[in-house]
Amino acid sequence: MEKFENKDWKMWIEDDIVYVKFLTGHYTDKMVDEGIKGRLSITKGKEYLMFSDISKLKSSTREARQRMSGRDGGKGIIAVAILSKSKVQEVIYNFFNLVYKAPAPAKMFTDQNKAIEWLKKIKKNNL
Repeated sequence: MEKFENKDWKMWIEDDIVYVKFLTGHYTDKMVDEGIKGRLSITKGKEYLMFSDISKLKSSTREARQRMSGRDGGKGIIAVAILSKSKVQEVIYNFFNLVYKAPAPAKMFTDQNKAIEWLKKIKKNNL
């Protein structure tokens, strides 16, 4: 199984889904850049659905948000389901998703099973 891990990120591929877990509470553009490079290294140019667990995320710099929504931030991503444990995070994400257009379809969930089901529906529709 392909995986990438450092102090800020844990990423792996399972059932044709790239799983991304944010391990720290605050992200900068340099940290996001490392995460994007890590994801691209394990996906090896292939397109994937992505499940992103941001439940530990509390804040990020403006530059980090811009970097995440940049061209290569979504490179190789068909769609992303985002898991949050907080309604506040959900509101903040939805706001920034409007301001910084996501490079791939994205939806936030508070239930992991619903997030994975949404991704599976997208996969089925893209076959």
